[in-house]
Amino acid sequence: MEDTTGAEQDADNVIRIMVATDNHLGYGEKDAVRGEDSFTAFEEILELAVSEDVDMILLGGDLFHDAVPSQNSMHKCIELLRRYTFGDRPVSLEILSDQAQSFHNAVNQSVNYEDPNLNIAIPVFSIHGNHDDPSGFGRLSSLDLLSTSGLVNYFGRWTDLSQVEISPILMRKGESQLALYGLSHIHDGRLARLIKDFKVKFNCPDTAAAEGKGNDGKGDKNDTETEEDWFHLLVVHQNRADRGPKNYLPEELLPGFLHLVIWGHEHDCRIEPELNAKKGFYVSQPGSSVPTSLSEGEAKKKHVGLLEIYKGKFKLKELPLRTVRPFVFESVVLPDRAEELGLDQGDASTKVFKFAKNRVEDMLERAKAQLTGHPRQPTLPLIRLRLLYTDESCMFNAIRFGQMFSTQVANVQDVVQFSKMIKRSKTETVSLDKEALRRALEADNATRVEELVDRYFDEAKSNKPLRLFHSKALAEMTYRLVERRDIDAAENIVKFYKEKAVDHLMESMPNEENIDDELLKFRTRHKHEDLLKMLDTQGVKVKRDDKSTSVLGSEANASTATTTGRGRGRGRGAGTGRGRTSAASVATRGKAQLEMTVNNARASSRQQTILGSITRGTRNTASYVISDDSD
Repeated sequence: MEDTTGAEQDADNVIRIMVATDNHLGYGEKDAVRGEDSFTAFEEILELAVSEDVDMILLGGDLFHDAVPSQNSMHKCIELLRRYTFGDRPVSLEILSDQAQSFHNAVNQSVNYEDPNLNIAIPVFSIHGNHDDPSGFGRLSSLDLLSTSGLVNYFGRWTDLSQVEISPILMRKGESQLALYGLSHIHDGRLARLIKDFKVKFNCPDTAAAEGKGNDGKGDKNDTETEEDWFHLLVVHQNRADRGPKNYLPEELLPGFLHLVIWGHEHDCRIEPELNAKKGFYVSQPGSSVPTSLSEGEAKKKHVGLLEIYKGKFKLKELPLRTVRPFVFESVVLPDRAEELGLDQGDASTKVFKFAKNRVEDMLERAKAQLTGHPRQPTLPLIRLRLLYTDESCMFNAIRFGQMFSTQVANVQDVVQFSKMIKRSKTETVSLDKEALRRALEADNATRVEELVDRYFDEAKSNKPLRLFHSKALAEMTYRLVERRDIDAAENIVKFYKEKAVDHLMESMPNEENIDDELLKFRTRHKHEDLLKMLDTQGVKVKRDDKSTSVLGSEANASTATTTGRGRGRGRGAGTGRGRTSAASVATRGKAQLEMTVNNARASSRQQTILGSITRGTRNTASYVISDDSD
């Protein structure tokens, strides 16, 4: 983490920001025991902002737990914001950018503390998350209501999901200048497509200077100095943990000119800035201020951050929350304790019951250590004991178990959670017909992968014949997976074949010993061309897994990257060719700019299918010129 001594010496030049994410106001509000937890923690955050004399509060999304919060939640939120953020204290931040472009649904199209009708002492800046995103008639978010009432400065809101353009809020305090970028929540799959299609663009403070560069692209020597005067801070609300290729936002896709990223959405607290060695920026994940699930990550100590920015340096001070309800989580693998507990003999359920009771009593003692003495901190703890089992004889009634601790815990109904361990057995290896594979590879006309698949099964059919599929259907499946990048091709074709085969068997109703003969009749009766045409006429939508490089995903040290892609659409000839993509990025940490120019010529592609002719249509080019000198 970068530090600064200047921040301690000259407070007039230091921007002080209270950072928090995922407050989830209104979570469990109807619970008689836990209903006030989210509001209590949020009030403590506002109190810390006042006591630490911050210049602004920065929220990373999910202020509310529900997209349409209850009247109770909205009322309490408004009450707290008015109590702690209104006042006569002057705000030292000067906005330099176009405010009408930055703040959505603001009455005067400006930051709230410049509204002559409001007395704002601590401005609150927030993006929206996946829980409080725009929805319903008018596509309004709960933050739109707070913005219109002048309580919150709502920024980073997308208005066009066909292309996302992120312009920073430029602000200054003394000698420090901050470029604040906001990316409110977008569905991870959609965001992945936008990035791959070069549809996410960052506008940097020195864009105008960059546009004045000469043809050599080097620009004025003062450009770098201008860039270094800005501290680039990004707030995002996306999946950070890898939950699949299209279910998270990789850090490496973010531009390298950033100094710090505040990451919302993930609830486990990792607030200490972590360096991304590849891109050179830091990532801080404050986590939620209230646990919304009884998981291991939520059991970590809750914090908010005090961010101090002095010119191009920063320091993040961790502030523990003292009003959060104590929470102890423990996971036990019962098979590992089988010998110790004697689960192989006698009543295993009774033995596990006694073991769990002792563990919970021990966890209650540990929960006492989390009591801070704060007058508003709830004293009844959250306890979650997760028991991993393989044999159901170890289970008992978890609800009845929880009733024993009805006056000692806040979550009586789910103190114990049974989770079955799945034994993953190694699947049998399929031995290939090596001789058939060799002949397929040596064939003169088998140069494409689907042709190799087709020829292999033709060569191997005498030894290992296919019982249900046609070899050309498997070849077609391979073609769609490899060439068209249709990630659902295998699932769609296999499912369709199974459905048709079942229909055929239901019509003929053969005896068990005659099923193989009926399946052979099925393959003879239904040609692969007919089945695949029937599948395509059903309108199965193709999901592409395009691996082309994006604006944000270009490698910092890669000078040129070229990828090829095919058109999308139903069948083979309905799509428009995407052509070749070229991306150039310069890996010098100078000016921070991310520009994109797209020239896309569209034309209809010719029929492309191995079911008929294998004639390929002409490919149309789409050129992308990317400059990222900041990496």
